[in-house]
Amino acid sequence: MTLKGKTMKTKLSTLSIIAALLISVSTAYAQKDVNQSPKVYQVETRLGNYTRPTTFTPTKAVPVNGAISENVAATTQNILNKEAPFLKKGLVKLIGEEQFSAWELVSDEGGSAHHQTAPNPLTYYAVGASSSLLTQVERFIQILDLDVEDVKVESKIFFRWSDPMSGQWSGYTDSVISNILIKSSESPEKIKMLKEKALKAWAVGEGLAKKTTIDVGILINADDWGGLHARPGKVESPISVDNGRTITTVAPDLNLKTVEVEKDLTLDMHNFPNPFIFTEISLAESAHDASRPYLHKIRAKSLTENYQTWELYADDSRGYEGLDNAPTSRDYFTIGTSFCLMSQLTANRMYFQKQGINIDDFRVEHQFNYQQDNFMTPTMTGHLDYVITRVIVKSAAAKEALTNYAKQALRMCFAGEGVQNETEMKSNIYLNGMIVK
Repeated sequence: MTLKGKTMKTKLSTLSIIAALLISVSTAYAQKDVNQSPKVYQVETRLGNYTRPTTFTPTKAVPVNGAISENVAATTQNILNKEAPFLKKGLVKLIGEEQFSAWELVSDEGGSAHHQTAPNPLTYYAVGASSSLLTQVERFIQILDLDVEDVKVESKIFFRWSDPMSGQWSGYTDSVISNILIKSSESPEKIKMLKEKALKAWAVGEGLAKKTTIDVGILINADDWGGLHARPGKVESPISVDNGRTITTVAPDLNLKTVEVEKDLTLDMHNFPNPFIFTEISLAESAHDASRPYLHKIRAKSLTENYQTWELYADDSRGYEGLDNAPTSRDYFTIGTSFCLMSQLTANRMYFQKQGINIDDFRVEHQFNYQQDNFMTPTMTGHLDYVITRVIVKSAAAKEALTNYAKQALRMCFAGEGVQNETEMKSNIYLNGMIVK
């Protein structure tokens, strides 16, 4: 595996201040809004009304020549919780698409002293990546009229922090493995063609494999909050229900057939590794819903101590009648990136607080512009054209220090780096348990 950025280091750095900073931030949260009762959130909730980003006007690209565009906007907000300092929520919506709902999602991190109460950002990111590839495989099964009994996607993503708790702190998505598992009587030649076409149509994968243009803006103490200040809240159950259907829950640990699943990484906060390398795994498969044929069940987990295996659903059933049953795969990939940046802003706040720079609040807003050309034809291709990123910071500290705070958090964000720069992509396809070369 090729590592981006600096040469990989093997020594361990002593970073005992992280644990103390976690405690100090939790204490600060506990002192805020003491008179407010915490709101209880589901992990995922369908919204009747959508609160659009406040720092830009979301726009839907106009596709031409048989293309479709999917423009996904996301806006985030901290949730104050002394036991879960990384708790946050996000609103995500496919712009200009009435058949797809707006959704509110909640995210949390695990840790040595905290069991996560909602999926971590990179679980959402991994769910979006694997489910969106499964969608392209299923579409080409339909386009090519192939006889396929079953199809799954197994994925493993390698992430890395370099030089944590320093002025060079940065995050990377080093590599993505995405394997397609097919059960079918079709010939190996047809299955190989299926893989090649699906990968070309995979807009999320193209966005990871190639550099993407990102319009970044940092807003300091601007009037761009729109009532989205941090408020107390909590998640009491991993189970989310929408219209009688369970759409989130925790699941048993995954056993994958084509990628290694190592033991959960145990972190000693007094001996934090540099670099810090960890992985996220996922398994995407059909939910077998005849009315929503592109509804998927995805299980995903960060292979890190006190992180849960989450079972989520994604619904990419474009053009089918009826209500969508879950967020789309690209909703998940987009909001996963937003949540990742929020986590980096939280961690970086701890680092800056140690230097006497206090951050009152912060938010992230995004728009990802995906497109598929020649939709539902044998020449269908996909790409990620453009990303808007906005970081909104509130603090009495000097503007230069706050700008540096936001810039470092942007460098730390694994998910954003994966989109911004070229990422190593590996993919195999298996027919009835045998790899097809």
